[in-house]
Amino acid sequence: MKRKKLSNFGEVLFMDTVYRPAAGSFGKPRSDNGDRYVVCTWHSCRDIWHNQMYNAKIFFYAHEACKNKSIAAFFERVEDMLKLESPSQFGPTQKKSIMYIKPSRWWLKYAMRRSLFTILLRSSTGYDISSENFEEALRSDVYASRTSIAINHFLSGNTVYKGRKRGWYKQFCEPFADDGFLGRTLMPE
Repeated sequence: MKRKKLSNFGEVLFMDTVYRPAAGSFGKPRSDNGDRYVVCTWHSCRDIWHNQMYNAKIFFYAHEACKNKSIAAFFERVEDMLKLESPSQFGPTQKKSIMYIKPSRWWLKYAMRRSLFTILLRSSTGYDISSENFEEALRSDVYASRTSIAINHFLSGNTVYKGRKRGWYKQFCEPFADDGFLGRTLMPE
């Protein structure tokens, strides 16, 4: 079976880090040391990370070894559903369990999108390209499974958040107060 080439997967970047981050951790490079990025601080809490991610041109994500192409393929599918003109770019580093991500400015524009991006990133590690288990992977993270109705509403094109709470999980953890809740809080762009 011939695999489709990922349009959002780049070349190897080199990075250095003092720590060995746990899977699911995020790191912003402190400096670009010539042709190598240096990451000194890793965040395992996605709530802390998505608030620091607002201006990230590039960041690093720790995952299980050799999952980087599955993560990129998962996001290629998500961003195709959202019809993003400038999709995010993903790629490997010299470390098998750390990849880089150049997030689309579309995700960075609003705090609620950044919050969802981190949840989807955690869900993407459950994706297997060969079995194409997108729906299963989408619900593989606990935060994603408990907000799956809102995620589906978002992926259907309702990407503008009009609510008051901060954080995807806090706002969309089911059950909802009434049937019109999603229509009032997530609207088409």
